[in-house]
Amino acid sequence: MTDVAHTPTSSRWWVVAFLVATFGTAALKVTGTLTGPFSTALFLASFLLVIPMARAQQRAMAARGEGSPAMSRYSRRFMVASIAYVALFFAAMWIARTYAPVTAIRVMLAFTAALPVMFMIRAMALLLREEDDEYLRSRLVDQSLIATGFMLTIATLYGFLNAFDVAPRVDAWAAFPLWAVGLGLGRLIQGDRAC
Repeated sequence: MTDVAHTPTSSRWWVVAFLVATFGTAALKVTGTLTGPFSTALFLASFLLVIPMARAQQRAMAARGEGSPAMSRYSRRFMVASIAYVALFFAAMWIARTYAPVTAIRVMLAFTAALPVMFMIRAMALLLREEDDEYLRSRLVDQSLIATGFMLTIATLYGFLNAFDVAPRVDAWAAFPLWAVGLGLGRLIQGDRAC
């Protein structure tokens, strides 16, 4: 059984492990240090850390008195959508690269890869609607505002760097992961202000 006093620290370590594993394997793949199917499998396997990370975060929230049935439903929805996203994204990319389908099929593949992200956004909206505790809902709204401000600030600054030809172009799909980083930042900021 996990000691409740150590749960918040455990949660942070799972977040660090997830970020190191995903970004680390991605960096090794991009730099050519790891190649072939093994590198892709290792990268995909790193996303399985979402499961213990989400469970540790739920325990940490319960230890701080922030757990709720709505948050449990949100965690399940988000975890399923996250795993579906990774699977569908890589499947769609593999099909596009292997078979070089016509444009209409590529459009369908793009929508298929984006569909789980839409379910993640839906999970967030349902959380705000289903959360009965006004204090917890207020914290969620604050986190969302911090995430939105973070994303808009980074996107604006980067957009100007790009406009002045001092930064490479970044695809628009990066907006959601950037917003999610801001959400994590919002949680960290709120953790420092917790009562």
